Amino acid sequence: MNNNLLKSYVHRFQKEPLTPLPDSFDFPHQYVPNEWVISAAAQLQESIPNTFHHPFNKVGKMFGILVVKTNQGIGFLAAFSGKINDETIFPGYVPPIFDTQDANGFYKLGESELNKLNHRIFMLENASEWMTMQEDLVSLEVHYKNRIADLKSTIEINKSARQSIRYAKNTDEATIESLNQESKKEQFKLRNLNKEFKLVKKELTDKMNAWQAEIKRQKEHRSVYSNALQKELFQAYQMTNFCSETKSIFEIFKSFSGDLPPSGTGECALPKLLHFAAIHQLIPICFGEFWWGTSPVGEVRKHKTFYPACRAKCEPLLSFLLKGISCQTNPVLALVRDEPLVIIYEDSWVIAVEKPTGVLSVPGRVNIDSAEDRLKHLNPSYAFLKAVHRLDMGTSGIMLFAKDPTTHSLIQNLFAKHKVTKIYEAILTGIPTITEGSIQLPLRLDVNHRPHQMVCFEHGKKAETYFKVLHNESNNARIEFHPLTGRTHQIRIHAAHQLGLNCPILGDELYGIPGARLHLHAKYLAFEHPHLHRKLRLSAEVPF
Repeated sequence: MNNNLLKSYVHRFQKEPLTPLPDSFDFPHQYVPNEWVISAAAQLQESIPNTFHHPFNKVGKMFGILVVKTNQGIGFLAAFSGKINDETIFPGYVPPIFDTQDANGFYKLGESELNKLNHRIFMLENASEWMTMQEDLVSLEVHYKNRIADLKSTIEINKSARQSIRYAKNTDEATIESLNQESKKEQFKLRNLNKEFKLVKKELTDKMNAWQAEIKRQKEHRSVYSNALQKELFQAYQMTNFCSETKSIFEIFKSFSGDLPPSGTGECALPKLLHFAAIHQLIPICFGEFWWGTSPVGEVRKHKTFYPACRAKCEPLLSFLLKGISCQTNPVLALVRDEPLVIIYEDSWVIAVEKPTGVLSVPGRVNIDSAEDRLKHLNPSYAFLKAVHRLDMGTSGIMLFAKDPTTHSLIQNLFAKHKVTKIYEAILTGIPTITEGSIQLPLRLDVNHRPHQMVCFEHGKKAETYFKVLHNESNNARIEFHPLTGRTHQIRIHAAHQLGLNCPILGDELYGIPGARLHLHAKYLAFEHPHLHRKLRLSAEVPF
């Protein structure tokens, strides 16, 4: 790397931390920032307001720093995710791996074509002719349905009158024949009116169908074009790792999972930083990604708080980019606990245990044992043993297992109908402004950041949590949660989200700051036993 480039992108520490440099690179999806990262981030944060003229108080952004070793000493690189004010290049920030903003590049030209298609579809869907056809169809149906109804009413009246004449004593055969002919004429008139309605309606609906077919054709064309453009883009994103291997994003995802990359892959801060370091022979030491500004409504993002790299977009890329670098193992594995399960209740149908923190509820994709595994190991004779509900790996407390399929189904049905009382205790990082109440924030999976959940008022599932602050302990609140629904991470995100308590649970590595453990404990569970037909009340002492 030449000296001019070095000066442009490698920032020197105003004051180097006294702590030694780490021996290995952080595990990117779960880490605690060290003093070098914190110092670099603080130095960068001072310059952000002067570098960007962007309303961060309305729309925040993820920034990243990468501490690197150069031939002139230790420094750090800076980057941001995506674009800021539709720009990708700013002084002092590493450039994008592929510049989608290049006016003469294929992506901008393709984007222009997509915009034309979008405009064409918009014009078709909002054309006055199309609107008129829809209005005409409504008017046509009303007009003919009224005419048909009036004619049917007249026919019924005439039919009743003819019946009276038919059954009169002095009615002759000629009169009856005349009445029959009148009836046939009226039915013929009704058939013709219905036929006329169908023909006129068909003429209009044929025009409408042709119009809709054109809209559909344009949308299909847009979809094919968009997919082809996205594929070309992912092939243009060429990434280099520290073994001097270069692959496209498309190839990386294909070999990692076989899936297509999500939209926006390759634009996050850490992949930019690592790629830049690799092509310029800089040695990465440690990194950090922090949020700057206001959080998106659906997510939990705190100003100046560090966050792990996302998994959906970045995990395949980082597994490739970090080849040749000594990395720490997933710290979640270090949280795995060996404490035995404590059985707090058992009968012929159910068994309840106190699950320690650091233990999965049920077997997962990672090679870590679970509460279910441990129970089966304790008693291999269980023909059937299945968790009725789940606790997060970091959450300790009461877990319930069923010993047969019928009991499992019956108790799960109680959970689904909200007939199970669940009480959790937690410690918050901070003190909420409200001491008691209900949080109602609908939740769904954040598909680009699994396993995170997010608040979504459009597609989220109903989630409600009652809470009560028990007391404050210095700058932390001890709190009781009573979830009325059972969504994934419900308590954790309701505690951390800005529209909830805005205070993450202490030690929450997903929505707050990692710690020795997640301070969340399931301390009480009560339900009507489906076989004993009495209330079963279970409790487990809070361990923190």
